Amino acid sequence: MADSCDLHLPKSTEINKFVAKTNFYKRANITPKIHDFIEQQVDRITWSNKVAPTTMNVSSGDVVEFQVFHVQLKTPDLDNAVPIFIQKSVPYPILFVISGARGVRVIAVTKNADSKPIIIATDWKPSLSLELKGNSTDTIYKNYLLQLSPSFAAVGGDTDKHSEVTRIKRGIDALSAKIKRETQVNKRQELARERYELETKLKGMIG
Repeated sequence: MADSCDLHLPKSTEINKFVAKTNFYKRANITPKIHDFIEQQVDRITWSNKVAPTTMNVSSGDVVEFQVFHVQLKTPDLDNAVPIFIQKSVPYPILFVISGARGVRVIAVTKNADSKPIIIATDWKPSLSLELKGNSTDTIYKNYLLQLSPSFAAVGGDTDKHSEVTRIKRGIDALSAKIKRETQVNKRQELARERYELETKLKGMIG
C-alpha cells in the first residue's frame, strides 16, 4: 500500500529501515493511551527517506532536513495523537505516509504561533502523487505541505489561519447536524443563520 504514494524523491534519499515500535515505548513522555494507540493501530513503521543536503543536491534552510515515515495500519484510521507524539520524539520534520484499508494519505505535524501541534493532511485516496518542488530542504518540505491541504494552501501556509479555518469548518458541520435533528422551524432558521455567518467568514478566508 505504501507504494501507492509517490513523492518523486530520488533513490539517493532512500533509507528503507524498519523502526521498531518499542523504540517509542522507551520515551519518558509516552502515555498509556498513546502506547495503546500505537500497539492497536500501527502494524509497521518504516523510515523510508531522508531529505538533506547529504542525500540530494540541495541546500538547507529553516528546515535542515526532513524524514519520510511509512506507517502501515492494522485499523481503518490512525489517531492524530500518534504522529504528534512521534514527531515530538524526532528532531527533524516528518512526512507520514499512512497506508491501510482506506487507501493512503499523507500527514505532517507543524506548529502554530503558540507552539501547539497542527495536523496538515490529505484525504484518504486510492493513490497519491505529490510534486517534488524546490532547490532546498526548506522549500521542498514547505511545498509538500502546501500540497497536503487545499485550505492550508489557500491561507498561504499560515498555520494560525489554517487552525481557524479548521475550527470554522467543524462549526459548520456541527450546525448542519443540529439543523437536521431540529424539528422547530424557528430554531432551524436560527441555526441556519449561524451557519451562514460561519460560511461567509470561511469564504472570506479561503475564497
